[in-house]
Amino acid sequence: MQRIEVGLEWFLNPDHLPFITGLEKGWFRELGLDVHLLEPKDHYDGLAAVARGDLAFACNEPLHMIDEARSGLRALGCFFATDGGVMLTPAGEKALSEGKTIRIASPVAGEVTDDLAKLIIGRWCESKGIAFTPAQVHIESAGFEHLKNIQAGFDGAWLCFANFEGVEAQQLGVAATFISSAQVGLPNFSALELFTGEATLRESPEMVVAFSSVVSRGAAWCREHPEDAALLWYSYSGEQPNKLTDAIIADTCQRLVTPLVRDGKRWLAMWRAFDRMGLSQVDEAGYQALYS
Repeated sequence: MQRIEVGLEWFLNPDHLPFITGLEKGWFRELGLDVHLLEPKDHYDGLAAVARGDLAFACNEPLHMIDEARSGLRALGCFFATDGGVMLTPAGEKALSEGKTIRIASPVAGEVTDDLAKLIIGRWCESKGIAFTPAQVHIESAGFEHLKNIQAGFDGAWLCFANFEGVEAQQLGVAATFISSAQVGLPNFSALELFTGEATLRESPEMVVAFSSVVSRGAAWCREHPEDAALLWYSYSGEQPNKLTDAIIADTCQRLVTPLVRDGKRWLAMWRAFDRMGLSQVDEAGYQALYS
């Protein structure tokens, strides 16, 4: 049995159901793969470890394919896609309309991702006739629990997913406006891409194909059996069944992507748009190398 470690982008959540399904149904083990899911301390941990060759696989948003050049990283395909962007509280909206500053919580804080959040908020303000300057937005690294951060006093959160925070806000009655990238004319980047390393892909191609096939199979099964997928989630995670998680899983399953296809064209429009705006740290050759 070959031990395989997978670096997640976030705490374990229903976006990872294709992996969980493969584990709970024994599909990975049938192919000789002893798979372990690893939660990160930092959002980028999995990508960095895969690029170094320390982990076999990782998943993360496609945005992070281009916000930093990560030599050795290889993209294997998208298994989940949702709407994503910024959540803004009524207090945050009011502060912006009055020309005041707002605090936005984010799992990461850095030049490219910060600029993108400010661009989304700025375009939203423009659509509302609100005068805006990027200096009004202060983005703080505050971990992954967006709704808790909003409830703790942040004016909004960045890198939110419609199937998770969007559903969570509705179910918990948290007042917030969800501003997706699509709403402001930007290409979608809220998804999960599966990654491996250049050396892993070169040295163990059959293992990579086997692992990818189970992820694809798991996504397809969850789409067809969302209620059973919820049972697998509760079994694996140990979480007690509840209406909020049921709603998140029901929304998530319909957003899973199958089959898993290694397609460099999928995120090309995203790269081109952000490159034109000076928000990509990867040139065209670097982007194409992700799929080489």
